[in-house]
Amino acid sequence: MISDTLRRFFQAHDIRGPLLLAVSGGGDSTALLVASTEAADFPLIAGHVNHHLRGAESDLDEQFVRDLCARLEITLHVADGTLDPELVRQFGVEAAAREVRIARLQEIRVATGAAYIATAHQKNDQAETVLMRLMTGGGLAALRGIHTLRDDGIIRPLLSIRRSEIDEFLRERKITPRSDSSNRDVRFLRNRVRALLAEFDPSAIDNLAAVAERAREQVAILERLVDTVDNTISTPSETRFVSMPEAPSLREALLHRHIRRLDPSSRDVSAADLQRLARQLDSVKRVSVTKWLELIRRGDVLILRRRLEPTQQFEVELTPAASVYIPEIQARISVRSRPATRDPRPAMFQLPEGASARFTVRNRRDGDRFQPLGFGHQKKLKDFLIDRKIGVESRDRIPLLVWNEIIIWVAGVEVSEQFRVSDAPGDRYEVVVEEENQENVQRESDRQADR
Repeated sequence: MISDTLRRFFQAHDIRGPLLLAVSGGGDSTALLVASTEAADFPLIAGHVNHHLRGAESDLDEQFVRDLCARLEITLHVADGTLDPELVRQFGVEAAAREVRIARLQEIRVATGAAYIATAHQKNDQAETVLMRLMTGGGLAALRGIHTLRDDGIIRPLLSIRRSEIDEFLRERKITPRSDSSNRDVRFLRNRVRALLAEFDPSAIDNLAAVAERAREQVAILERLVDTVDNTISTPSETRFVSMPEAPSLREALLHRHIRRLDPSSRDVSAADLQRLARQLDSVKRVSVTKWLELIRRGDVLILRRRLEPTQQFEVELTPAASVYIPEIQARISVRSRPATRDPRPAMFQLPEGASARFTVRNRRDGDRFQPLGFGHQKKLKDFLIDRKIGVESRDRIPLLVWNEIIIWVAGVEVSEQFRVSDAPGDRYEVVVEEENQENVQRESDRQADR
């Protein structure tokens, strides 16, 4: 009995209301809604996201959910799930719809104060997922399939229930759910896998679902082993691997842990990809990992990081005692007058006495030249940045302070020899950049200089 299964699930996991039920109008979510009203002794809320992908069909789904919730006296929240075409282009319709649906449901959860979001994934979905992961090269972690409880508050209380049991439950209550015509579209891998599994004995569903359970147990053991070798330095945008374990399986597991941390929605990494990456670690210089991540080497340190978006060109005017915000690099830059001192700061420079202090702040352009400290001549800015070991991914983000079309300062790196503070008559200034990434550029430059 599905209601009994839900009751045991709620008790075992200490699920208390209010609980948000994700209801599409299909058979699984309809059964979840109806059975929850029979099993729960706490408040229930329903959430429906209309993606408008099937025209009138989508609107009829919404109306069905509205009518059912009214009959069951369940409060319903309906959200617009229209897909961003760019999101569809990048991830495909199914993945884009899933991301938007979760985002809208999370918004409803926060607005209503619900403790969890319950979705109606059941045992057939689990079996299909495991088989798909096997077909597409998923490793042990991927074989865990659909998780019963997620860190973001999503729960799946029907994973032990077969689709046939759900159909029987609805027949007993004389409820005819909505049917999604896209579930018959063979362009989607899951629909082809579903049709394939329908040809086998129902025990095949149980066996594949059991694979997910065993994989979860084994991955938990592996995670504890990875904890012992996880000697990394992590930030929200990157992971630095100070050392790597010798065992290939631990290398792969450690890489996978941080790939998932930095790109949790990624489905681009297969077991074969992890094996390939683990073999390349000793010789890698730069390699793509997922659409959004790359692995690079800086000296003896491996860095897994998010790819930086290309920085657009920017150019703004600046005068002393003023500041400008540059959205392209999320930095605020200011120039201020400084008194004479025998201990000039690194970002201090000197103009000829009485010179007009009007500056331009911009990023690099083709043909830029710069005169480094101690040099008697200019050199290409590109060559200077290479000499200072500034990575190509950072170069367009570095603001340049320019006066009369001459580069005074390469932010976070060096003041030009032409404008260094000296005993000669002149007006002294200091430039300040309030931006975290420039501090990172400076630290990288310092580290390379110390090698």
